[in-house]
Amino acid sequence: MRQHRLAVCLILVALALFGAVFSPSSVHAAPKTATCQSLSVPVALGPGLPTNYRIYGQLCNPPGGPSHTVQLLVPGGTYSHVYWDFPYQPKLYSYVRALNAAGYSTFAIDRIGIGQSSHPPVGLLTVVMGTNAYIVHEIVQALRNGIIGNQPFARVLLVAHSLGSVAAWIEAGTYQDVNGVIISGLLHHLNTVSLAAVVATLYPATLDPRFIGNLLNVNYLGYLTTVPGTRGHDFYYVPGADPGVLATDEATKETATPGEFASFSLPIIDGVSELIKVPVLVVVGQQDSLFCGLAATDCSSAASVQQAEAPFYTAQAQLQVVVIPNAGHDLNLHKTAPLWFDAARAWAYQHVTP
Repeated sequence: MRQHRLAVCLILVALALFGAVFSPSSVHAAPKTATCQSLSVPVALGPGLPTNYRIYGQLCNPPGGPSHTVQLLVPGGTYSHVYWDFPYQPKLYSYVRALNAAGYSTFAIDRIGIGQSSHPPVGLLTVVMGTNAYIVHEIVQALRNGIIGNQPFARVLLVAHSLGSVAAWIEAGTYQDVNGVIISGLLHHLNTVSLAAVVATLYPATLDPRFIGNLLNVNYLGYLTTVPGTRGHDFYYVPGADPGVLATDEATKETATPGEFASFSLPIIDGVSELIKVPVLVVVGQQDSLFCGLAATDCSSAASVQQAEAPFYTAQAQLQVVVIPNAGHDLNLHKTAPLWFDAARAWAYQHVTP
């Protein structure tokens, strides 16, 4: 009997010690967070021009410090770096947070003419897609050379969305200085009816409530943005979106230039994507009205999109396609965003490790 009681006591002591070491407070201790810093990078608008413009970006490193690979994140038209690190429910909608947790450093930029980056005077020959691509090239080189954040990165993975993806095609195909490319929200067949509807919602940024204080600010003269209340129809599959996201999107929207829209379609047909010689992942929302539909691409499955896109890439691109259900154009900002983040993480682990 005494031995039985002794055994019970020993078990209770062991359990108590186990609980002290592996209690919920210690097992679920607050995770370490990524470290981020805001940076401004000098750039030129083209070869041989002075570097008298600046690109704003946020460099975020994983909790363990900088990785060997940095993901350069390029937003689309009327979006800034906020698209990649969305402030509303960031655990669900922040690509930056998801990929930092996966071990990757990220550098999310405001393209030229966007947000906190320089706003060159607007004209049809300034701030076109070639301008965007050249500036992205400058940023790639700065990341490799340790100019950004005083830390050189051995590998650069170019991740882009929509209009930013056009710049990524041109950059990767022309300069061939990145290790992989993730294209989101862009295919080679446009739904011209839907695209025309989006263009119809653009108007001068100086007339918009978000930018009205800049009416006399030459930085915004000639720039365009979307008419209030139209972004849901333009960029979302509304049944798959949170109204809070739509409201935050409207409050943080940015601008685009006539030159960008005028030069948007040429890279879709000029074959520049066929010059990309590194692995490529293409991700599209199944309900993306700008690129999917009877008049454009069959987005019912990854196989159907792969069949449509494969002719525009070489074997070196090792093209892979992912279709995200219940998502429209803005993949980051639908409730299914974690599916896309998981796809990007899995593909990156396979082709461009941290």
